[in-house]
Amino acid sequence: MSRVYLLAIVLLAGCSSSGSDINQPSGRKLPGNGVSIVVGAQTMGTAAFSPNPVTISLASFSTVVWFNDDDAGGVYGGSGTAHNITADDGSFASGTLPPGSSFEGTYSAPGTYGYHCSIHPTMKGTVTVTP
Repeated sequence: MSRVYLLAIVLLAGCSSSGSDINQPSGRKLPGNGVSIVVGAQTMGTAAFSPNPVTISLASFSTVVWFNDDDAGGVYGGSGTAHNITADDGSFASGTLPPGSSFEGTYSAPGTYGYHCSIHPTMKGTVTVTP
């Protein structure tokens, strides 16, 4: 086996996925009603939230939990970016969410609801609530 071929195998093996979501902090799995604010979100528009749109069922969840995972410093409290979650209809606003913090928004009726970060207004998301 040539050294080039062996090196290619080693490099490809190092790039394999561990099955974890790259937008999630190490050790945390996003819950079914969770939305991650991803690293670099302030310049990503609708891709700033993962998943987007998020769909919840009133039969299973009545809340969505947003996690500010935009932590460029690698450790919460580092040099990450603060965001907020504001309902487009004005029904709730999270206040400032530093990296590592979370916010819960509660829904009581089926429908489609928009939200955004008022600090970075191009960040937009949608929650769809089913019966």
